[in-house]
Amino acid sequence: MVTLYLDVLFAINFSMDFLSLFITEMILHKKIHKKRILISAIIGGLYGILELLSPTKLVIGAIVNVCVSFLMCFIAFKESKIGKFTGMLIMFWGVSASLGGIMTLLYNFLNKILNEYIREYSYSQAYNGARFFIVASLTMIVAIAFSRLYNSKKNIKEVTIAIFLNNISFSLKGICDSGNLLAEPITGRSVILVSKFSEVGQLIDKESELKKRYIPYHGIEKAGILKGIVPDKILVNDREISAIIATIENKDFAGYDALVPVSLI
Repeated sequence: MVTLYLDVLFAINFSMDFLSLFITEMILHKKIHKKRILISAIIGGLYGILELLSPTKLVIGAIVNVCVSFLMCFIAFKESKIGKFTGMLIMFWGVSASLGGIMTLLYNFLNKILNEYIREYSYSQAYNGARFFIVASLTMIVAIAFSRLYNSKKNIKEVTIAIFLNNISFSLKGICDSGNLLAEPITGRSVILVSKFSEVGQLIDKESELKKRYIPYHGIEKAGILKGIVPDKILVNDREISAIIATIENKDFAGYDALVPVSLI
């Protein structure tokens, strides 16, 4: 006879629903509403128990599952537009299915490792408690990892840059860098850094020495001189600014085309 522990069942369903909703909001770049997600996950956990205690026919069960998912997403995401809400609902199902598969694989793998030890040195309740501990621990680890990833990306400020030089325009995707304090000594203009291997970087290198500006820099390991130029026009987020575009040997900046000083935003 199989013994079921409703508290363990609730905890597992709650953890998985909370994590699925949390990841869905991060993927969709929505504002994280932790209280709403918490309420939705509690509903999911309770439904998991009711579903077990009150088994229904396959078709009816599927309809009820959809309705509960609809309610959970409506509470968590607070989206009134049908099109966007449908996309969120589908994303939630996809995340839940993917996460469930990953957790099941990890759970079975770790459970096999601990299986003999727990059975030999403990009792049945401890065995079931250990299984919950495995799932809860995995859920917590994944939640922390995704939370840190989300917060790190949230703090990144992206900007669009348009550079006009010699009747040629360049569109770049830049990132604000608080550590970029470079400025031309004479005029005090701030410096936007681009790769010397990019199109705009190669064009700057081809300019005559008379048109170039020289910016000294001091790093932890070395110091030197950067070569730059004052373009005909620079737009940052569609706002015209006065700055120098200087080249550096980096091929890119973590996937971005330029490093923009915070002072220019």
